[in-house]
Amino acid sequence: MLRTTVGIRNSSLKLCLQKGQLLKISSQLKVSHYLNTTISKRHISDTPEQAFTKLTDENDPKRDQFFKYTWGSWLKNDKLEKEKRTTRFSIEGLNDVLNSLYKQMPENASNANVGSTIPLPSHNKNNTVSLTHNILAKNIGSIPPNSNMHITRLSSIHEGKHHRLYKIDTNLEKSFALRIPYPLDDATTMKMRIQSEVATMDFASSKLKINVPKIFSFAADSINPLGQPFILQEYIDGQLLMRQWDPLSSDENKGKLQSVIDAVSDIQKKLNSITFSHSGSIYFQNVIDSDPLIKSHDLEGRWCIGPSVERTLWRKKSALKRNQILKHVGPWSAESPVTDIIKDTAELELANVKRRLALLKANIPLGKNEAKVSENLLNEQSRSFGNLVTLAPFLFNSKLSKIPNLTALLKPRLFHPDLDPMNIILKKNDNGVEEPYLLDFENCSIKPFILQNSPQFIRYDGPKIYDLEKDSEEYKKLSDTEKQQYEFIYKRTRNEYMWENSLNERSPQLITSMAPPIKLLRGPYVATLERKTDEEFLIIDETMIQLKNFWKTFHENGLVINKEFPLEEQFSEEMIEKHNQALKEFHQKLITTPFAATQGWIPQDMFNNLLENGIIVKDADGNYSISESKI
Repeated sequence: MLRTTVGIRNSSLKLCLQKGQLLKISSQLKVSHYLNTTISKRHISDTPEQAFTKLTDENDPKRDQFFKYTWGSWLKNDKLEKEKRTTRFSIEGLNDVLNSLYKQMPENASNANVGSTIPLPSHNKNNTVSLTHNILAKNIGSIPPNSNMHITRLSSIHEGKHHRLYKIDTNLEKSFALRIPYPLDDATTMKMRIQSEVATMDFASSKLKINVPKIFSFAADSINPLGQPFILQEYIDGQLLMRQWDPLSSDENKGKLQSVIDAVSDIQKKLNSITFSHSGSIYFQNVIDSDPLIKSHDLEGRWCIGPSVERTLWRKKSALKRNQILKHVGPWSAESPVTDIIKDTAELELANVKRRLALLKANIPLGKNEAKVSENLLNEQSRSFGNLVTLAPFLFNSKLSKIPNLTALLKPRLFHPDLDPMNIILKKNDNGVEEPYLLDFENCSIKPFILQNSPQFIRYDGPKIYDLEKDSEEYKKLSDTEKQQYEFIYKRTRNEYMWENSLNERSPQLITSMAPPIKLLRGPYVATLERKTDEEFLIIDETMIQLKNFWKTFHENGLVINKEFPLEEQFSEEMIEKHNQALKEFHQKLITTPFAATQGWIPQDMFNNLLENGIIVKDADGNYSISESKI
């Protein structure tokens, strides 16, 4: 498999305060990417560029670059895509929010939390919310008498898929991290996501004892001193666990691979350690403003379970009204969670497609983040999601006795969609031992473990080779290119096996969820959640056709109750043949369309090089395309 590593130099800014007036601005970040969209390493540049601005001058044009997206460019709608990821905020407002933290710190809170119970989040007059139990001198420092806290440096350190991360240094020798989400969704959706993420991180820290950055303050909307939704949290200084992860390394490096897998598996074990009465997402009891609220009695009323914030459930749903979405996003009772979750997910997508069809026929445009598609494509999607609605009640039945530990698999547990070495940083404790910290909890949800797939960094759904010599007798006769392909399959199989073995060691009652038949049964649901483009309904259809092929065997082995496949008529031989041709054309399009896997996004260094060498050219409408003369 072709793999190329590309260094990306970020042109973001670092702001340094001098004598309370001037802020120095510099770039400082590099990232290495695999062309297959797997990020391998991230580190801070040793030679940042710098500029200056006044703290009180909010209109200084020198600041503009500090807030602009710089990590990549898009072949189409580049200007619009970058504008959607602009994170301009008030630096003076940030300074005010930071100073307000010190005013909230209890006088006797120098080294420990006060009292035996953790206080609920504090709602402030400036429309921010503080987690006062984290506001301690050991975490944020203390202001000396006759002195003030002020920012000395502000650095952009990460431009992610969904948010921008800034590092804040102060004169108290304490650093903070400021997360600003990109305004890619409507304000209400973003508000729910932030509310749930903060509460989930608090739950993970307080209840599950997972190392996470301490959150000091947040605002779920833009009506606050910064003028943007934000999360202000502890800055964790350390090295990404991803630096130790080399998935295609030789077996001689298995010990290092295992250490990474163990670190992630230990966190997953803690996430799975508590079961809940409902599926949905976690919120603070006194923060969420949505109904219904379900109190979690064993958590002393600090948290509650509300609507799920899984990204797919809210992504590209501008055609629907909010109450139409809320009908399908939980919370779900644990009495019949699997059927309800799968069916609601399919019904939500079906309702969205039907509404998009109606708007298309009426020639009414969708939201700015949604592309216009053909009526035929929407009709095909409607058919696919309608089939999943029909199939949902037949996939998992609590009465099945042939699935080991089914009761444990059906219990709702915390699911982290970005459990990845790229989201874990190793920080040395006071004894010099590196401890893993899980950095963010975007879009976390609670749902039965049987619906939870393996993390993306380890998942492999292709052909399996467990031993090159034994499983491939002709291996030595192959060409070097063919051997490389076999070795790639073997190493991906090996990594997945190591992950599943670690799960079995830590949570043996859950290992059945990794069995191939269970993966097939949840396949349509997972494909729906992971669908990124309109054309990927074909992958959902493919998972249902695979189920059709194995349904009789599943029934004979007691894995499903109904003898007949529920979609037998819908998937006739003619329809399957038509699907196979469409899927072939879809894969061919992905292969022949440059950067299709990243939806036209190109790392900035690569983009600059391609443009400079004439491999990509700018069109009259401002879009870019691959030069035919260079192909």
